[in-house]
Amino acid sequence: MRKLRILIVLTLTALLTFTCCVGAAPVQTGEAANDRPPAPAATPVSPLGQTWSFILFYGVSKNGLITQPGDQSVVAAAGTSMSVNVPLVTTNINGIWGFNKQRLSAVSYQQYSSSNGWPNQFTNATLTVGTGEPTTSANAKLQVPTVPGTYYYQLKLTYSNDNPTTVYSDVFAITVVPKPINATSVAVASNPSAVLWGQPIGLTAQLTPANSTATIAWQVSPTSAGAFTSTSGQITSFKTQVPATMTDAVLQTDSGTPINFIATATNPDQTTVKGTASATLGGLGPLTVQRGENFTIKPPALTGVQYPSTPQFDWVIYKDRSGTRYTPTADEHLTTNTDTLNWQNVQAPQEKLYYQLIVSFTNNGKTSHWYTNIAPLTITATNPELHAVPNLQFALSSGTNPTIADFYKPNGVMMQYAPSKMVNTVNWDGNNAGVLAITSGGSQWRLNVQFSPFKNMTTQRNLGGSSGGTAAFSLHFADGTTMAAKDDSQPVTLYNGATQNVTTTTSTDTSLKIPQTASIQPGTYQSTATWTLVKAP
Repeated sequence: MRKLRILIVLTLTALLTFTCCVGAAPVQTGEAANDRPPAPAATPVSPLGQTWSFILFYGVSKNGLITQPGDQSVVAAAGTSMSVNVPLVTTNINGIWGFNKQRLSAVSYQQYSSSNGWPNQFTNATLTVGTGEPTTSANAKLQVPTVPGTYYYQLKLTYSNDNPTTVYSDVFAITVVPKPINATSVAVASNPSAVLWGQPIGLTAQLTPANSTATIAWQVSPTSAGAFTSTSGQITSFKTQVPATMTDAVLQTDSGTPINFIATATNPDQTTVKGTASATLGGLGPLTVQRGENFTIKPPALTGVQYPSTPQFDWVIYKDRSGTRYTPTADEHLTTNTDTLNWQNVQAPQEKLYYQLIVSFTNNGKTSHWYTNIAPLTITATNPELHAVPNLQFALSSGTNPTIADFYKPNGVMMQYAPSKMVNTVNWDGNNAGVLAITSGGSQWRLNVQFSPFKNMTTQRNLGGSSGGTAAFSLHFADGTTMAAKDDSQPVTLYNGATQNVTTTTSTDTSLKIPQTASIQPGTYQSTATWTLVKAP
């Protein structure tokens, strides 16, 4: 409890002066050479395909590649051309008895010419397509020159339905080398490195040297985290597991679940080198929030993400990890239906809560989800502090001081608050700007004030007798708070059960009423205001 003492002065001379002082983003392929051409204007790169899945249900929102074709190096064969396999990962729905089929049906390619550019003429590739759903691996075999050098290609993919029918890939390079080249290292990157459960991760394995002819195989730890769309190739993606329920055991982690991706490069001489990259499943971490404050949070994993369809967001605050939901009070406001949680005027008790985001997608009547982990949200509170209380000075509404004759009037004297010009002494704590300031520290608090009887500082005679109570204050503040009090040393409550911070100023509506007084002595009258801040409901 802190008390502040304020001087209230009433000065009477010939004239009476009254003074009161008181999704994974698309993965870009690395350049095989500095003269990599841009994608042809006539056949611009199509967006990546979009799929959804939930438990036993899945579907394709948009046909397309899941990852763009990666650069690769191959050893020159005999003859003028050779067949080179380009691994692909594509959306796929096999359909039932030929119905609702959404499969890749053909792939063709065009080769860039340094002299003539892109020909806009495509040659059919030999295609094999898997049967996985809603994504599957595929292989397109292209005819590539055997002359050592770097060649640039674009693929045209044709699907069995119109969602869309035609898709164009990004530009990729095939480098032909005269003999096998071992990899000395492999650098692995995950994009993004933090995701929600159910959200895909793009992966790249960059070989050194870049023209190495080593082959890549992928592994993940733990294996229960999800599945690769393809376990080979320098570019792939990883579809994280979708938990069975929103409070599944895998989601009960403070900072998410770490996973590691391992890319093993097997050289032509059968030696191997490995590279690793890590990611975190969940997307949320522990938060500490002070009662009475506001906060917002958006999972970094959702920045720039490409959603499979229109998302619906649902932030949930739990009282415990068993799934008991927290109900906000009437004084606090939660925005829970966007990708950013916004909690205004937190009023939860001083304890540990938990928070989670669920992102939902609906396609063809089926709903799928991405989940964050269920992370702790600790509500804290410290002692409230009283930082500033106002000095108060009163005058007639005309701005002049009252005369003794004013006190003889039947209705007495009504004075209005006016800015104080009094210079404080070391004994008093008030400010002349009329400021009242309290920080809550997240705690509940109560603010009381009491005014001692006005006393003539020369004669030591009270204005209204020994117990006071003659002068009546009507306090008004800019935040709408009002209070009535008398100079009788009785505490009155200005704020009760508050938890918010308060910074306000004294309003000019503040007044002091002194009733008809038959006998009043000239001089200076003083009252002490004591402000008491209590940590209590």
